[in-house]
Amino acid sequence: MAPSTSHRPPPSPTTPEGRRPDESMTLLTSMMERPLDPGYAAAAQRRTDAGLPGGTSTRTPMMLVAALVVGLLLSLGALSLRGPDTAASRTRQDLVRQIEARRADADARARQAQSLQAEIDRAQANALGGQQAALAQRLAALTLAAGSEPVTGPGLKLTLDDAKGPAQGGVVGDPRNGTSSDDGRVLSKDLQIVTNALWEAGAEAISINGQRLTARSAIRFAGDAILVNYRPLTRPYVISAIGDPQNLQVEFADNEGGSYVRALEDNYGVRVTMAGAKKLTLPGAPALTVRNATKVSVPPTGTPSTTGTPSTSDQTPTTTEPAQ
Repeated sequence: MAPSTSHRPPPSPTTPEGRRPDESMTLLTSMMERPLDPGYAAAAQRRTDAGLPGGTSTRTPMMLVAALVVGLLLSLGALSLRGPDTAASRTRQDLVRQIEARRADADARARQAQSLQAEIDRAQANALGGQQAALAQRLAALTLAAGSEPVTGPGLKLTLDDAKGPAQGGVVGDPRNGTSSDDGRVLSKDLQIVTNALWEAGAEAISINGQRLTARSAIRFAGDAILVNYRPLTRPYVISAIGDPQNLQVEFADNEGGSYVRALEDNYGVRVTMAGAKKLTLPGAPALTVRNATKVSVPPTGTPSTTGTPSTSDQTPTTTEPAQ
């Protein structure tokens, strides 16, 4: 059988004679065949010609000393990041532990006081039953006005929180009459003015973050914290007021409180939200001390005598800063 022939010319070779197949990859080929830079190779050759070793060794004393110095510096840096266990830091940790322990003890004693107060209330109710019902009603009204009893009802909830970022104070209408580095923070003065405005608007009972306000309550600064009833509060500051929600909002907006919170928002970026609530529950005051008490003599007719009743004011309390 005759061999097959093709009418096409034979294909030309892909690589001409005398050229390498990898000639197009000269740079890569050079790096693979001669990884050492020619300059380094020439320097090594000169050292060899001079009778010296071609290159320095990592085992030379200078390299060992340098490695030790670097290791020492890294160790010192790690120790400095951990923070020194100085006497000041130990004292601070001890104070923190004491504060936490005493705060837990205070909370436990407050719960115990509430339990004992509930027992006293039951004993008073039993003692004032029957013919002394009128006196019991008057006592209930006085404890409500004094803030020692929890209350529930509709009201208004107003929340104040620090500004999100730095705010510029001291503009026209500035309610604080000054500037400082913490203009965007809620101050004790702000809470005083707002709560007094709520009393003026017709609030029957007020609490701030669960702390009930009475005629003896103080709102003040202590370092960076705001204290109410000598208990530190954390932001945001939620002011709950018992009363007619619609009337409270209208009266508050018309008095000094409404203009003050608007100025806080415009001048300092303090965040203020206000909303009515169908049901709010305010706790009783944490502790009330009876300073004067006289035994009440009740006539046989059952009509209570007004002689010697405790001197408790029925007027609406205010929360002004006590005199220093």
